[in-house]
Amino acid sequence: MRKNQILLAICTISLLLITSIQSLAQPSNRTSVPENIKPSSGTSMTQQALTLSLSPSQNVLTLNDGNAVQQTKKENDWIAIIPILVSILSLGISFAVAYTSNLRPANIQLCFGRNLIFFPILIDIPTNSQTIKGVGFNLPVTFYNWSPKGGTIQRIRFVIGRENHDDKFYDMTWTTFVKITSVGNFDNDNLAQPIAVKGISSVNKVIRFDWISEESNSFEVKPGKYYIIIYGWTKNTKKPSLKHKASLIIEDKHCTTFNDYVAASTSRPIWLSLDENEKPNQLLSRSAIERLYEY
Repeated sequence: MRKNQILLAICTISLLLITSIQSLAQPSNRTSVPENIKPSSGTSMTQQALTLSLSPSQNVLTLNDGNAVQQTKKENDWIAIIPILVSILSLGISFAVAYTSNLRPANIQLCFGRNLIFFPILIDIPTNSQTIKGVGFNLPVTFYNWSPKGGTIQRIRFVIGRENHDDKFYDMTWTTFVKITSVGNFDNDNLAQPIAVKGISSVNKVIRFDWISEESNSFEVKPGKYYIIIYGWTKNTKKPSLKHKASLIIEDKHCTTFNDYVAASTSRPIWLSLDENEKPNQLLSRSAIERLYEY
């Protein structure tokens, strides 16, 4: 399909070039005076007398005819220029279409799903009977690319911090890709690795990020408003090329549930709505529906 579009664009450009060349090569419509009607030195006195005997009305008619010829020549020149201008405009449009449909580089963007899922991390170490504790995050992300050329997501980082606590923002690298099971839990699907995004397509991933708590930098799950940021790299550069933000609220009930899971040594997911845009199912009146979504 793409090859056919390229060939069609090449053919169109070629035809337009030929049309332009033909328009430029057209001969001029200027009218020259034949040599046999020019006055010569051997003109007889009779011819001179005949010329001198022309009436004033005849002389005026001759001048009007000259002006008409000049006007016609100008109109013909403009008519000859119009196809050239149209051909140039069409050529520019063809180049623009060829670029946008086949030559435009990849332009990968990302957006979040509706929820962020967090859960306790519990890792037992049999050699010294220790348990490593931390917090894990599962974030559904969609990568989309509406350009005809494909690209690659090289790496992703996840940042989360609580409002009014600017000195504690947790910066994490991606760990694994996960998939949801039939009972609502998440299983590891594959190690996190570069993601290929084809032209005019999208890729959906649930990405896991882990924060392993230590004495000085444990993750504090407390009530409040949190901000999350995803940074993405499409090239091997120092600064990211992608950035997307969202916010969420951890309530008291979420903190209580999280601590209960830690005490029970279980790692179960807790779902949080992003940007406060996820409402629970609710039974409303028609006026309430109109007030919420229509007016």
